[in-house]
Amino acid sequence: MPQHLFVYGTLRSESGHPLARRLKTQARLVGKASAAGRLYDLGRYPGAIFQADDRERIIGEVFALRNAARLLAELDAYEGVVDPGSPAFKRVEIKARLDKGGVIDAWAYALAEAPARSRRIEGGDFILHARLSEGRPMRS
Repeated sequence: MPQHLFVYGTLRSESGHPLARRLKTQARLVGKASAAGRLYDLGRYPGAIFQADDRERIIGEVFALRNAARLLAELDAYEGVVDPGSPAFKRVEIKARLDKGGVIDAWAYALAEAPARSRRIEGGDFILHARLSEGRPMRS
């Protein structure tokens, strides 16, 4: 079981989301990282499809989890994993490549299924994408 979490959207430390601030206090930031896969614009937040053999990278961060079970349960609820009717996301194990070197096993939240009509975020960086989209309405 991984003791790390890879985040790529509203949970990234620079996002300003309240749960991102909470994550920074309840886990230790290991550093910037990326993972193989594709990132999609879902409006106010992104969604990822992780594929180990994909050439595209999703940009994010890795956190070392303290009290992993409690924190993951809270994040599962936030990401909609606990909704058995139609979960938007599922928690999966991935390999994240740290910018400072090395690969680490981590949990990540992936889309339960590929989005039908969402556009891909070229370059895989949601924070950069959101900043560049300011002034233009984000799709919801």
